[in-house]
Amino acid sequence: MFKGYSNETFEFFMAISFNNNADFFHANHDWYVRAVRGPSLDLAGALSGVIEEIDDALERKPDRVVSRINRDIRFSNDKSPYRDYIWLSFHRPGEERSTHQEFYFDISADGAGYGMGMYMRNKPKMNAMRRAIRKNPDAVWPLIKRPLNRFELYGDAYKRMSIPDEVPKKLRAYYPLKNIGFYRRISDTDLLMSPALVDEIARDYRLLAPFYRWFDALTPIEDA
Repeated sequence: MFKGYSNETFEFFMAISFNNNADFFHANHDWYVRAVRGPSLDLAGALSGVIEEIDDALERKPDRVVSRINRDIRFSNDKSPYRDYIWLSFHRPGEERSTHQEFYFDISADGAGYGMGMYMRNKPKMNAMRRAIRKNPDAVWPLIKRPLNRFELYGDAYKRMSIPDEVPKKLRAYYPLKNIGFYRRISDTDLLMSPALVDEIARDYRLLAPFYRWFDALTPIEDA
């Protein structure tokens, strides 16, 4: 059962950022499990029900949802062995993981946030979204507008993409996107340290669900 994060959680993230070495981590492994990994596994388990409700093909096993704190430094210029943050990723297993929408949560010493989006660009899916915007903008707009009451929309955009005249003004900013996602930052520390965090995130995941299902059902178009 998720009981909330604690002051120890944020203190650990701060400590590992200043003592990013194996000796410190191994000496404080119990602290990490107690304050960071344990609560994160509990949060993943508490959210598995709403994820199953949205899409039962998404990974929901807590030990596969919660990220490792160890960094892969083989191909990175940053040789720090540990991250000073952790995240949850309810993702599509296998080859589709990087280009499929996922629901996520992240936490660090600076706070936390959550949302839904694609880790990598998926051009065929975005081509399909552009076609839908052209063909039926009145159906697409509510799917984007509704989450904007709670989330910030993000995505990289093509700088020189021509936008057809039939695309209405309210959708023109979204038409040239290379990827798309929604993110909400949590600044309320009391919420992060409360079991109520589960209900807050679950409610907002449900808010994102109509867009998720609509986008997931789009037939990819290889060439625009």
